[in-house]
Amino acid sequence: MSKTASQYPPGAYVVTGAGSGIGREMTRLLLERGASVSAWDMNLGDLPGTQGERLQTHTVDVRDKAAVTAAMASAHARFGALAGIATCAGIFRPKPFLELEEKDWDDHFDINLKGTLFCCQAALPIMRSQARGAMVLFSSTLARSPKPGVGHYAATKGGVLGLMRVLALETARQGVRVNAVSPGLADTPMPRAVYGEAMSARASENPMGRLGLPQDMAEAALFLFSDDASYVTGQDIRVTGGKDVF
Repeated sequence: MSKTASQYPPGAYVVTGAGSGIGREMTRLLLERGASVSAWDMNLGDLPGTQGERLQTHTVDVRDKAAVTAAMASAHARFGALAGIATCAGIFRPKPFLELEEKDWDDHFDINLKGTLFCCQAALPIMRSQARGAMVLFSSTLARSPKPGVGHYAATKGGVLGLMRVLALETARQGVRVNAVSPGLADTPMPRAVYGEAMSARASENPMGRLGLPQDMAEAALFLFSDDASYVTGQDIRVTGGKDVF
């Protein structure tokens, strides 16, 4: 059964990385179900074309703490409350370990982990003042079941899980819930740019015989936003089609 706006607490839902992939699908579904969204990305794609009274867009680099803080305050002011944030912004550029350069390492940590930190730090004071709010941090199954060539990426996504668990404990009595979604391989532009036609072979290796879709990942995050998850915090939901679950 599809959720309705009444099943999502009122206020703004901030989605980073909203210009494509999972973030874009989350934005679409939230709007379709009557929620209000503040959509952020460096490249918003065609999102401005869907601008409406329940959609706010910001061109935000999550590495810029001042810009993140300002955009969070804008979302709060526009919609009167901050109901949730989903940190979908990230990069994935595999490279063999001994070929890693400092810039590769720094770019992944700055966007995938530090960007998540800045978003949570900007949201938490608002959520504490409301005594409610939900954060969904995007990790990856590669944090638990890594493959060759992704040491820098896996390290950032493992860091996201550690950050999520500590933040969940620090905020549980303040009405704030913090969880993670760890996608398996999903058919989105980022892995498509890396694997190309090899994505089809990877689909056949999955126990369900297909790749994950952006909606598969988005629905898990939207469950964590909903009233149905009111007693869920500190958890990592792995959405993999049965692959890499042990």
